[in-house]
Amino acid sequence: MKKAILALVVIVLVGLIAKGLIWWRALGGNAGAVWDGIDGTETITRTEYHAPPAEPKAVVVDDRLEDKAPAFDPDLADRRPEKGWLVNTSAAVIRLDAPIVRPDAEPELLALHPSYAAAIASKREWDTILPSVNMIDGKAKQFDDGLVAALEQALLQGKGPKLPRHVSVVKRLFERVGPESPAAPFLAAGLSLIGEKAKAADKSEQQAWLHAFEANQVLSKPIGVYTWNKTLFDGFRFLRFFQQPFHVKAVPAIPRALAAALKQDGALLDDYKRAVAFDTGLNSRPAFAPVSDYLEKAEPDLVSLFPPCGSREEELFSRLFPEGLPPDADLMRALIERIRSGQVDLTPKPGEGWYDHQVYALETLLLSERGDESRKLLLTRSYKLRMLEAFKALMTKRRETHAAGVKTAESPAPLPLETIAPRLRVEPCPTFFLRTARAYAFLDAFLESSVGGEVLKSLRGLREKGERSLDLKTELAWMRDLFYGLYFLSAEDIGMRAKLNEDEPVDRGGCERTATEWLARAGTDPDLAADTRVSVPIFVDPGRAVTRLWATLGVRLTRLTASYARPPRLKSREGDGEWKDAAPHQLRTAHFLIPVDEFAEVELRGNRSLNRDELRRACDREKTKEKIVSALQE
Repeated sequence: MKKAILALVVIVLVGLIAKGLIWWRALGGNAGAVWDGIDGTETITRTEYHAPPAEPKAVVVDDRLEDKAPAFDPDLADRRPEKGWLVNTSAAVIRLDAPIVRPDAEPELLALHPSYAAAIASKREWDTILPSVNMIDGKAKQFDDGLVAALEQALLQGKGPKLPRHVSVVKRLFERVGPESPAAPFLAAGLSLIGEKAKAADKSEQQAWLHAFEANQVLSKPIGVYTWNKTLFDGFRFLRFFQQPFHVKAVPAIPRALAAALKQDGALLDDYKRAVAFDTGLNSRPAFAPVSDYLEKAEPDLVSLFPPCGSREEELFSRLFPEGLPPDADLMRALIERIRSGQVDLTPKPGEGWYDHQVYALETLLLSERGDESRKLLLTRSYKLRMLEAFKALMTKRRETHAAGVKTAESPAPLPLETIAPRLRVEPCPTFFLRTARAYAFLDAFLESSVGGEVLKSLRGLREKGERSLDLKTELAWMRDLFYGLYFLSAEDIGMRAKLNEDEPVDRGGCERTATEWLARAGTDPDLAADTRVSVPIFVDPGRAVTRLWATLGVRLTRLTASYARPPRLKSREGDGEWKDAAPHQLRTAHFLIPVDEFAEVELRGNRSLNRDELRRACDREKTKEKIVSALQE
């Protein structure tokens, strides 16, 4: 009897241990091996996959089909190549999901690649690549970088009669204030950064300005496109030097001298205001008052010669962390939570610049309900988390393009007739594409009025090694048309009628052709073969002696599925038959792989920054996200 009881106890204990192993494995990550038998004679292994844990403060949940009720539009049949059927998806709802990666079965989807082209080249021959928001933005990123580099280089070289000349303004200021002025050491120090030999009477003060600037690596170290050549390298440092603010009440002599010199020379003041206005249009509104405000208006607290531009995120972080950055702070999460709650409104305000329009285009990646397509798409929680990661990466790249100007806070094959799956030629984010097109339209109008079309035609965007093939005027118009075209194609894919403003004349046919032609050759576009790994400093905490960076560590592939949560309607191409719901057996799920960026927020010790080469060497050496972040934070 005792032996029987003992045997029963052993069996129970073994069972409890086995269950404990199951739960321990299940709770330990997205996937874990589970043992059903541990008696040493037979082991059956299966893998359980678990969705990532919900965010504690910003819960992401599946959309509900009952909340989606798009109206049926009988005239909105799409232009598929199938014979025999017209397909009308105007009242259909498409479910988008981003299935969990299975490490044991799909290890290739965890590999990080330096470019979108490299990621695409790694795919299995039977997989279908769908251009993702990240990939298309990768094209935009290369153009944006080239445009900014070309404009900044032209500004520094004094090309074009309508381009503002920051260097000329500073040189004329130095001549007007004279070497004995309290502002002379400041002006001379900044001019020396681009090789101009200006000497102030107080040479020790001039050197002190330079030493302080060099010691602040986040301010002085060029990143992004500004490492491409010496002109851009020196220009970055020149512009950043003169972005430094003056506390008017504490140090009034220098801003007073600069303001007085500007007031005495009307032509110089006009040129100075043009330079500040150009920075605003290209980036965003000034974070500090320009020095010209010192004598024109009530005394501001902070002024700058060439004020860095503010941003929603810089304002938020400065407000949230006025006394320093807590070790456990997550800046990206803080920004995302405030955007979702409405505390941070991304809508561009009058007087704001291109950067604000670019960031506004990202809004529906977080708030899908703000896009017209939301009534047509049923998004799963996992897909929303995928879009959240896209927002993080694209936000980082926007910031890196504008690194010198924005202030740091302290297609599938034709479907067979018998089945129908959602037809996607691009990841369905039409509002993102439309707002990006409008951002380029804004930039085109701004540059036309401030610089002139002839100047833009005389300039070419830059690459890291050489120039781009088209002049800026032509390529800017092409980029605008590309994103309008992507908007039209994406809207059609999900059965949504495209909407433009009355004062928005767009050649729909031409834009669609531009987008269709580019999508057909996107895999060979040299812009998508460019290394996409970048980082940008976002917050400096002198108290803890740390710098927080946002970084993209590489590109990987992930799965995307699209299925009909509510069926489309069909009718024969011949005759005047009625539209009827597609039967369940006629529907299938479309499977894609999409290239996505791997984002990380990294904290460096000291007042440090990373240029592209430093980040990329770490990525190439360490390979995985966890090891890369760990190595950077050592």
